[in-house]
Amino acid sequence: MKVGFIQCAVISAVFAVAGYLVFSSASLNTSLPLTVSASLLLSGILTPWLASLFNSSTSVSDKDNASAASDVTTLYVGNLPYKANEDAVKEYFKDFLPVHSVRLMKDRRTGKRKGYGFIEVETDDVDGTIAKLNDSIFLERTLKVRPAKDKVTDQE
Repeated sequence: MKVGFIQCAVISAVFAVAGYLVFSSASLNTSLPLTVSASLLLSGILTPWLASLFNSSTSVSDKDNASAASDVTTLYVGNLPYKANEDAVKEYFKDFLPVHSVRLMKDRRTGKRKGYGFIEVETDDVDGTIAKLNDSIFLERTLKVRPAKDKVTDQE
């Protein structure tokens, strides 16, 4: 159930009226500015709190549903042509499956491409995708496609 800002404002208004009644009945000599400021304070606190409460719970479930619908997998792609850029690689792979991102590795010193990179693709069948793309020809080069390994960091 998705609750919007208007529903939260209505709930806050109800609390503000209740606050007005509580403050006005608490003492017979209640001044109007105190009552109005107290009801505004209640509505100002409750409206953002209720909105964040309802919106955060619905957005978490929406993210879970989106991630469950499609898996993003990172693949290693080797033997890439040195002249290929990220856009060319993305164009080639998007003919086979949806591509989220492409990262081609470069030499830090020279800035030249190293001939391999990583692509994030949307697939439920990793093995089938690799079988389809491995040994395919891209710009006169035979690509080597494997599942990407997790980056290992030295922790000593």
